[in-house]
Formats: sequence, structure tokens, C-alpha cells
Amino acid sequence: MPTSGQDVTQSDVAAAAGVSRSLVSLALSGSPKVAEDTRTHILQVAASLGYRINTAASALARQRSTTIGLVLPNLRNAFFEQVSRSLDEAAAAQGLTVFVTVGAQDQDRLQRAIGSLLGVRVLGLILVSPWLTDAQLVALGQEAPTCLIGRLPPGGHVDAVHIDERQAAGQIVSHLASRGVSSLGYVAPRIGDDASRLAREEALARAAGDVGLPLTTEEASADDAGAAIRSLLRVGTPQMGLIAHNDMLAIDAVAVLRELGRHGAGRIPLVSYDNTYLARRSEFALTSLNQPDQQMAAAAVRLVVERAAALARHPDAPPPPNDIQVAGRLVVRASSTV
Repeated sequence: MPTSGQDVTQSDVAAAAGVSRSLVSLALSGSPKVAEDTRTHILQVAASLGYRINTAASALARQRSTTIGLVLPNLRNAFFEQVSRSLDEAAAAQGLTVFVTVGAQDQDRLQRAIGSLLGVRVLGLILVSPWLTDAQLVALGQEAPTCLIGRLPPGGHVDAVHIDERQAAGQIVSHLASRGVSSLGYVAPRIGDDASRLAREEALARAAGDVGLPLTTEEASADDAGAAIRSLLRVGTPQMGLIAHNDMLAIDAVAVLRELGRHGAGRIPLVSYDNTYLARRSEFALTSLNQPDQQMAAAAVRLVVERAAALARHPDAPPPPNDIQVAGRLVVRASSTV
């Protein structure tokens, strides 16, 4: 039996409380993922054993880690795979490895995925377009160095790297306006599928208003955007321009336009975001907003490493959050010009 609070470990607390060590770690760090009654029980056991949190040792343990935890929302979007590859390359350049897990939009699965990474004391976490509340992300940033890709910063001590949505929207709307459209339709993912949805929609609405074009949004289903696209075409003007939230949704739009005989000849110009390998394929030839994934990945890895090092030196004085915006670039192809 340990003789002092300093000698008591989280494993000791876990054994006495009848729970896992990772759950003890989450409870002691104040994670919102732990039920209040469970947290109370663990804290009571820890107090009875005289456990004291050694924040300096915890920060140092993370600093010595060579693994970064990466949480992707799903594997359906080709852009997420592209970002994952760039993060792996950026991490390798610093002698680090990336451990990838998929959380999806399901809160329980996402919390388990994050908890598993925290349990192995990764150097830090990188989350791509996570659908968590700002409060949840702020709490996560208190547990480990955390950086978001593709989402605005939530506050607290969480870093973020994302494209300048207003600059990107301005390029897209300006291009479609030059094609002579009289209205715009935005094919959006479900709210829980992509955290950038709201910021992107707001930026597009602002850009459309600046040039006097009405913008209508339709939300796609989980598996197919066809119904949303048909709805937009019914309510829009004959000279509508379509904007897809990503290349995956744009491919659905191409299929619908071909089916309706409205593809080509400039009838319905189509633009999307991400500029993945799908956009470059000749059968789609999508005009798409390129997100500089290599630049974003390098910035995210650097921010995690720097925050981990700062916390190792001063565990109780986290540095202020960084918000890095990068410029996107519209790559014009046949989907909006032929």
C-alpha cells in the first residue's frame, strides 16, 4: 500500500475504485465525458488514498511521447484521407508518428476514440472538423495539447488551422457570377457530418449578398445528395449556379445534372470545395476550391509540438491559443465553364 499521496498512482486509484485507469485519468482531469456520479466516486476514492495530481509529471510524460493522436470524423470524404496523409508526412519530418482513429458524428463513439488516445498519453491531439461543442473542445484542451483543422477556434487553450472561409467564398461566388448566374444553390452536409458547414454557409451568404445573388441551401442526406440537388433546381432560377460543400457532394450533383440533361453547355455551372483527386478526374473535372492540406498539416503538427513543450516547462501556465487562417485557391475546370 502506498505510504503517501505522492506515492499513490492513478492505477492505485483505479484498483480501489473498481474502474479503468483511463477513466480515472479522465475524471481527475475534469473531462466532460465522465458521468458526474462516476467522477464523484473516483474523486472520493482518490481523496481517501491521499492522491495528489502531479501536473508537471503529466506534462513531462506527454512531452516525451512521440505519438500524435488524430481523430477523423469519417472515412467517406476523400479530403480527410488527404489531410491524414499530409499530417503523417509532417509528423514524420519531426520524428513523430500519427495514430489515427475515427470518431464519426456519434458522440459516444467520438468520446471513446478521444478517451483511448488520452489514455496512452499522446503528445497531443489533432481533430479534423470535429462536431463537438465549443465547451467540449475547451475541456479537451485542458487535458492535452489540442489543435483543430477545418474548424474555427472554440476559445480556451485550443489551437486551430483552417481556410479563410470568407476569402474562399468570395472566389467561388465571383467566379459563378462571371458565368452569368442569377441565383445560387448550396448543397450542404448534415450538421453533424462536417463542423465547417455553418461557417461556410455564412461566408457564402455574405459573398452572395455582396453581388446581389440569392442563395438557397439544401441539406444532403447521409448517403446521397441527389434529393437536395433536385430540390435546389426546382426552386432556383434557370440560370442557377450550384455550390457543393465538398467534392463528394459535387459528384452526386454531376450525376443528377447528367440525368436531367442539364450538364454541359454552361447550363448549370458547378463548383465545390477541397480539390481532391476526385475533382481532378476527367469524368468529373470539378472546379474546386483547393485547401492547402500540406501547409495546414505542417502548421497543426508544429502547434501541438510547441504547446506540449510549453506545458512541459510551465504546466500551470498554458500559452494563449493560435488561430491560423490559410488562403484557398479556386482551381477552374470544365464543371463550371463548359
